[in-house]
Amino acid sequence: FKENSSSLPGVEIINIFLREYEYGSLAAHILGYTGEISEERLKMSQYGVGYEGGDQIGLTGIEEIYEQLLKGTKGKVTYEVDPIGRPKSIIEEIPFKSGNDLYLTIDIDMQKEVEEILANSILEIREKKLSQSEEYYEVTGASVVILSAQSGEVLSMASYPTYDPSVFTGGISESDWAYLNDPQNHFPLNNRAVMGYAPGSIFKLVTAFAGLSEDIINKARSISCMGTWYGLGQDYPKTCWAKGGHGALSIIGAIKVSCDIFFYQVGYELFLKNNNSGELLQKYSKIFGFGQKTGIDISSEGSGVVPDTEWKKEYFKGQVGKTIWFPGDSVNMAIGQGDLLVTPLQMAQAYSILVNRGLKYTPHVGKEIRSPEGDILISFSDKEPVNLNLDEGYMEIIEEGLVQVISQGTAAGRFAGFPLKEITVAGKTGTAEVAGKQDSAWFVCYAPVENPEYIVVVMLEQAGGGSSSAAPVARKLMDYLFGLNSGM
Repeated sequence: FKENSSSLPGVEIINIFLREYEYGSLAAHILGYTGEISEERLKMSQYGVGYEGGDQIGLTGIEEIYEQLLKGTKGKVTYEVDPIGRPKSIIEEIPFKSGNDLYLTIDIDMQKEVEEILANSILEIREKKLSQSEEYYEVTGASVVILSAQSGEVLSMASYPTYDPSVFTGGISESDWAYLNDPQNHFPLNNRAVMGYAPGSIFKLVTAFAGLSEDIINKARSISCMGTWYGLGQDYPKTCWAKGGHGALSIIGAIKVSCDIFFYQVGYELFLKNNNSGELLQKYSKIFGFGQKTGIDISSEGSGVVPDTEWKKEYFKGQVGKTIWFPGDSVNMAIGQGDLLVTPLQMAQAYSILVNRGLKYTPHVGKEIRSPEGDILISFSDKEPVNLNLDEGYMEIIEEGLVQVISQGTAAGRFAGFPLKEITVAGKTGTAEVAGKQDSAWFVCYAPVENPEYIVVVMLEQAGGGSSSAAPVARKLMDYLFGLNSGM
């Protein structure tokens, strides 16, 4: 057609790039999407060889991270032609080479079930009204992360709302692009599993470990909760979520009922120790992986925020009164509030460190790279964890409290009927207050405690309490993971 284009007016040859998504929108935020390479990217070193304008490349997700291993080599034939354009001989012929194949840790059946449970649960929560209000929960977004408990493998990662990556094939339309970026649609392109949120009480894992490690508390020490705490002075009272108080509690009891006042006191004493010169709460936050990227092989991972003295100076530059790190900042941070931001993936990794008694695995969705012939070129499951050399005794104390959360504490009602004697579950509820928005709900759990298989993190934006909204989602997931729905 090109050779005879002069005699074929109105005929145009257009290249169309095809990309098949067998499962539609399933795992869209993990896979990412493709598109035409930009001028900016062509100038980058990683695209310096083998790329040219018009090439389709991975722009997000694993499509972007593994682009170099997946792309292959384009074939080319150079002809010698006569004066009227007829081929006479082949000068050069370069055969095309298929790219390598990437195998994932994602269980596609699990991913499908997780996304369905999450979407259906969100619809149910949106039917509920806030207490003493005519306002309904908005649930603007959500995420679920399921890790293999004794490795860094991500078995499932869901983000809501989602999108269909096929709309990017061959170039996305203006209307589709406008829809995906309209705030009214809550930004479906965002992978909420790697975005930062206020964590609320699930962060008490860090505060508990810091308090035990710094001899602020031990298994026997009791702190009294009367509903209101005046540790910062009579002018700055802080309340527990249980307005009537919990009475005297040990660390295990405080975790079980998620007592805020117990952790206010621990956070305050961590601040007072050495006049906060060591910023102890921040130190242990970073040990558990917060404030830094996990290193997962997915693009656009956020690092969250672990606020400290230097961060406040920089963030509030020009507002002198806000640049000082006050005792109240540590107190708020101790219960997962203040300026602290964590990602659901970071939280999964933090509890993985607890589960593995100080071994820190790097989360990953890539399992192995194989050649077109099927030979294994790279295996991502061989990477050894980092040993953080943490006190196992302290982690066992914390775990005892987490087990009681499920059997007797803030999530007990949500796990009624679950076979806890056969499958022991440890977990933690979290409710995060966000200025100008409804509360965010969190829940993290793992099981079986004696030999953990799964770590599950659920985060729901503007959905209310961790116990009332996020824990029921996790319960449904645990029922599925252990085959309780099918009578297995």
